[in-house]
Amino acid sequence: MTVDAMSRDQPNVMSVKEIFDHHRYRIPLYQRAYSWTAAEIHTLLADVRDARLDAATRRARRGSRDYYIGSLVVDAMHSDEGTLLEVVDGQQRLTTLFIILSLTGPGTGNEDPQFTGALTFEGRDAAAEDLRRLARDGAGSINRLTTPGIRLAAELVEQAVSRGAHLDPTNADLVDSVAFSSEDATYLREHVKILQTALPSGTDLNHYFEVMNTRGEQLEKHEILKANMIRALPHTMEQAAFSAIWDACSVLERHVQTQFSPTQKPEGATSERTMLFGSGWNTFRPESADELFDHVQAMLAGDDTSTSNEPLPTPHGSEQRILLADVLTASDSQEDSRAGGDPDQESGSYGSIIDFPNLLLHVLRIQRRETFTWEDPRDGAELRVRLEDKYLLSEFDRSMLASRHLDDASRRAEVREFAYLLLKTRYLLDTYVIRTQLTAGGDDEENWVLHRALRYPAPPAKTAQLSARATFRTGQSTGSDENTNRDQVHRQVLMLQAMFQVSDTRRASKYFLFQILEWLHQQEAPSAVDGESFVKKLETMARSRLRALDFTAVMNDGTHVPNFLFNVLDYELWRLAEVADGSELTHVLPHPNLVAGLTEASPTFRFRYRTSVEHYYPVQPSSEQGHRRLDPSDGNHFGNLCLMSRSENARRNNLMPIAKAREFQPARQSLKFQLMSALALEAHDWAEEQIHAHGSAMLRVMQNAADTPVAVC
Repeated sequence: MTVDAMSRDQPNVMSVKEIFDHHRYRIPLYQRAYSWTAAEIHTLLADVRDARLDAATRRARRGSRDYYIGSLVVDAMHSDEGTLLEVVDGQQRLTTLFIILSLTGPGTGNEDPQFTGALTFEGRDAAAEDLRRLARDGAGSINRLTTPGIRLAAELVEQAVSRGAHLDPTNADLVDSVAFSSEDATYLREHVKILQTALPSGTDLNHYFEVMNTRGEQLEKHEILKANMIRALPHTMEQAAFSAIWDACSVLERHVQTQFSPTQKPEGATSERTMLFGSGWNTFRPESADELFDHVQAMLAGDDTSTSNEPLPTPHGSEQRILLADVLTASDSQEDSRAGGDPDQESGSYGSIIDFPNLLLHVLRIQRRETFTWEDPRDGAELRVRLEDKYLLSEFDRSMLASRHLDDASRRAEVREFAYLLLKTRYLLDTYVIRTQLTAGGDDEENWVLHRALRYPAPPAKTAQLSARATFRTGQSTGSDENTNRDQVHRQVLMLQAMFQVSDTRRASKYFLFQILEWLHQQEAPSAVDGESFVKKLETMARSRLRALDFTAVMNDGTHVPNFLFNVLDYELWRLAEVADGSELTHVLPHPNLVAGLTEASPTFRFRYRTSVEHYYPVQPSSEQGHRRLDPSDGNHFGNLCLMSRSENARRNNLMPIAKAREFQPARQSLKFQLMSALALEAHDWAEEQIHAHGSAMLRVMQNAADTPVAVC
């Protein structure tokens, strides 16, 4: 379709290949510079890969293999040189797609001059030249790119493409880094669709942006799901109870107890919080969905504030109805009133490792009694709930379709059971799963805490408050989890979970979290989970995943080595120094200097978001300074690799080892990095001898962790 035709007709659905065929785009100066981060880029790559896998496994359900990723709004500019499409909306995604196509062509670059000039920037010459260079030369040009955002995107895409060439793409969603295979690239070009719209000639762009920026918000998927599930509940009070449970569970920044009032109404009655979480506010009392709904409906019946604007709903057989819109848009004043407005000591500054839509999918998977193992992660995967929020509605629709043979009473029971499992899961998540907490200096996304809620004893004539303490630590301490008095079991649980989290950073596809929640639901006493058993479970999960990686086969693959391998190694190094007895430490690491360095570094170590695999001895050292290149087998050896933050890697990736050892703050680095630095400084060198010695020592640690025969040094 021509641009002129497109401007007169309806919006045009085009494949990514068609978008760039015979069209030239310009991103005008008033649009912001390219700014997508790793999160957006990885999400796009993962979405395309997931869509391809989904199309392959579920083709019988729908005829189409196509996947729609959004819209592109353009303004056609005509001149003697032809038609140029100015990008009005969708420029960030369009630029990312152009970068992906540049790096996934049949060769190292794209020799088609038409594609090379298909996308440019107005007034940003460096960015425009970077796009031309990428389109022309492919991956070989990445080191010559000068625009930070475009270079970061190109590096991330190239890493994903490299992983896709090395990994089984059918299991790519179960590894800790995004992979993008040649099959994914073909699917992107042919089956990923964009709705392209050309604005009518003479459109006032200022008015267009004003309209777009002031349009009303759409309902989110989880709000639509809530309305759909409520329809299975026949009674008004039952619907209100479901809504109250759902809304309480959706607030992830605080313990779920804070969403229920501690106030006794009337005086002397049992408060909402006590009814659900016991007199100490730290247990989970309901033992069934019926018991939970009885409690919550009793709360609603006794809450005068819930009827300030409408008649009191009646629970048994009444014809009175409440509007779903009212359920979805409960006022803030009512929510504040229900919580009692109490000044709980418990902070509202927690950061959850999962969001509410993805949590709902975990609960659905638990309700369906599904399992997951790293040994066979794809076993029956096409029939299981996908832990991706983009599939939220389709997964629940599929579950409801499977229950279509049930009568109304059975469907009602399913919805009530889901609400019960949702609240129980929130209690387990809040009590036994790590979160982050603000530090005195501000936001800290790596200040891991593991806190359970409890009732703080109040002096006479004072109101009791909700506080928090370390989950597995004795006493009432609410201090930092980094204090020197830490309980060993508590610290191990925290470190193991942090190790998994920094490996699987996305809020979706958190299979380690599903394994944790599944195990917690199996415990007889949800309020008294045994810490030592929890440690054994987490270590078994790590060992299983390590074995499934076939780590000895992938550990010398340079930047393709999975991040999990480095993180599980750091946990084992920390455990050997902080938890294990001295005989295990000296058996696994029979090197006095290594032991001394490890015991010095381990007390202050914490897991951080180190996501970039770095060559300690650089791949391309400066020949002008007389540095030689290592043979690739030595440079890509595990002994020469470490994890760093992406910003550190970008700033100092070409420093020589001794300079790196002196430049970086040791306490902020991985334990592996600290051991490498200590060895380099001690030897005043970092070459093949040090690389292989360190690699052999680290192999022993991982073999010990995996319960496989330990290598002989």
